[in-house]
Amino acid sequence: MKIIFILLLIANIAYLAGTQLLSGKQKPDVPVSVHPEKIVLVPAQENCLLWGDFYEEQIRYAGTVLSDLFPGLIYDTEESGQTTMYWLYIPRYPNKEAANREINKLRNLGIVSFRVKDDTQWQNAVSLGMFYDQQDALKQLREIEKKGITNAKIEDRNVVLKKIVIHNPAHMIKEQMQKLVEQFDDTKLVQGKCERL
Repeated sequence: MKIIFILLLIANIAYLAGTQLLSGKQKPDVPVSVHPEKIVLVPAQENCLLWGDFYEEQIRYAGTVLSDLFPGLIYDTEESGQTTMYWLYIPRYPNKEAANREINKLRNLGIVSFRVKDDTQWQNAVSLGMFYDQQDALKQLREIEKKGITNAKIEDRNVVLKKIVIHNPAHMIKEQMQKLVEQFDDTKLVQGKCERL
C-alpha cells in the first residue's frame, strides 16, 4: 500500500513539474499597444434631412417614391407628433364589387383622388382625402355633393404624424429631394442634426 502511495505521489509531482515547464516556454500574452494620439472621436450627431410631417397613408406612398427614385438610399422614419385630421370618406361597402362600382362612378364624375381601404375596420371604404383643416374638408365635401355623391362623410381622427430621416445625404440627393417635396402637400424638408447610426 505504501508503495502505491509513493508511486502516485511521484507521478503527481512529475505531472506538476512537467506542466510548469511547458507553460514557462509559451509566450506570455503581450498587451496590444494603444496609441491614444490615433483615436478619433466621432460626433454623436450628424447632418440629416428631415422630411415631414406625414400621416399614415402619405408616409407609405413617400417611402415607395423614395425607394423608386433612390434605390440604395437608407432612411428611417420617426414619430414627429400627433394632430387631429379630417377624413373625407364614403363608408364601407359590403364587398369589393360594390366598392369597384363606386370607384367607376367617381371616375366618371372626374373624381380621381381616392383610395379603397383594405384594413379590417375600414375594408371597402373609399378614402377621398385627409385634411388638416376642417374647412378644407367641408369644401371638398360640398364639391363632391355637387357632383352627385351624397353618402360621403367627414370624420375627425387623431393621427400620429411621422417624418423621414435621411442620414448624411449627398448634395445631389438634397437637390432632388427639394423637387420631390413640392409634390407632397403640407410637407417640408429641413436640414438638421440627428443621432448617428
